[in-house]
Amino acid sequence: MNMKRLTLICFLITGLSFGQGQEKKEAPWNVMYPEFMAQEAAEYFEEFNMLWSDESPIEAKEGRLVAIAVSAAIRCEYCIAAQIEFAKKAGANDEEIKAAIQIAAEIQRFSTLLYGNEFDVETFNKLIGRANKE
Repeated sequence: MNMKRLTLICFLITGLSFGQGQEKKEAPWNVMYPEFMAQEAAEYFEEFNMLWSDESPIEAKEGRLVAIAVSAAIRCEYCIAAQIEFAKKAGANDEEIKAAIQIAAEIQRFSTLLYGNEFDVETFNKLIGRANKE
């Protein structure tokens, strides 16, 4: 498993604050880091968890639904389990969760069609009404 994916998995499964500022034995995620990085990781997790706070520009439920879609797309069983749990705690229902997963599936499906058929980017941009980037 590459480091970027492992890092993303760790970020997605955190969710609500898990006491990262506490001693190592009380901060369960710190065991995944070399000791010299554990404190910095704990501090980052506190900042990362602000994405689910009242300070975030995105409501917690919507953020969790996005996280579910990403978790499904990267096929992370840990992430899916955690994000579904957190989404439900944030007020998401089963239909919203299914819709988020379906959106991820449709984006992936259509992306595969475009990429596999080497669909022309300029034609694509015209179809979606995107101005040419210079």
